[in-house]
Amino acid sequence: MALLVVAVAGCGPSDETKRAAESAVAAAARVNARTAAGEVISARREAQVLLDSARTAYLADNCTAAAKELRDAAAFTLAQADSATGAAKDALASSAAELDRLSTRVTRGAVTSVKTLDSVFARTHLAEARYHHERAVVAWRGPSGAQAGAELIMLADHLDRAISDAGQVASDSSKKAIADARALGSKLAQGAAVLPADVQATLTVMGREVANLAAALKG
Repeated sequence: MALLVVAVAGCGPSDETKRAAESAVAAAARVNARTAAGEVISARREAQVLLDSARTAYLADNCTAAAKELRDAAAFTLAQADSATGAAKDALASSAAELDRLSTRVTRGAVTSVKTLDSVFARTHLAEARYHHERAVVAWRGPSGAQAGAELIMLADHLDRAISDAGQVASDSSKKAIADARALGSKLAQGAAVLPADVQATLTVMGREVANLAAALKG
């Protein structure tokens, strides 16, 4: 009977083995999270390259090239709208139409200042910020914290650029919100543990920053 007790007590993995297995699972999860976030970032395609090229061509007095880049940016932005919903969808569709109209004006030589381009670009970036905020919220509510992190980083980038293109100086609170979003996004993208309350608070603050800039640009 004693031998039977010993045999039963020895069945199954030891606590140390269990801890090692759990650590391995956690490590694998972090690797998968980083991989998922990396795929989102590496697949990142933005209108920014097209907008920068359009601005450069315009300043070089090459209206034909500038107009082409603007048309391409409009097509890209409209494609983004197809995968968006609600306010983000409307904002992207509106920006796509505005970029297309700007292309026509540039072709006709009707744009006399680069500031006209910058104003349109600011609204385009703001629309992109809405879009990535929407996607960050959806990703965080779902199973992909890594994607939520990648979307937070892109949200911060677009909001930062929108403020700059609008010719505004970011307030201290806006600078902090953008920096916090980037830092938290990086942690999530790397599969690091974060407090859910911190993510929710950051999403709320960034949503408010986007809304505030939208109101300022309308004014």
